[in-house]
Amino acid sequence: MVQIEDWLLAIDIENTKMAVEFNSYLCMSEECRNFVEACENHMGPVVLEFANKLGIDLAKPSQLESLQVNNNTAVMYSGKYHIIGEVIEGELDAWDIVLDTHCFSLTSEFDMVPIVMIGSIIEISFEVVLPWVLEVKMEV
Repeated sequence: MVQIEDWLLAIDIENTKMAVEFNSYLCMSEECRNFVEACENHMGPVVLEFANKLGIDLAKPSQLESLQVNNNTAVMYSGKYHIIGEVIEGELDAWDIVLDTHCFSLTSEFDMVPIVMIGSIIEISFEVVLPWVLEVKMEV
């Protein structure tokens, strides 16, 4: 069981991590490469601790969209992570957690769930604005 503020979640961390490794979603655009680089090397400890608690690999969302912002110096990302498990306590619609520049929400659209995830699924949507961290210049 994992307690996140007022929510109690039953999470299968091992099977979630295994499913994420076999996730078929792969994006090779510059924006996606920037997202991966930022997640792997530029995240604050509070976001990393949150992700670790849930078994999420921040660099491997099930879905990812991007939009250039701040005069093309940053990218606003939105997407979804999926976790094998269920919400035991807490309201689904009331979960909006802001950590650093990330906003995480429980949602129930369940599109783009990795096909290897079986059983009850928790969907966490996110939005974040990240700086451009790649050596190559952002394409406009």
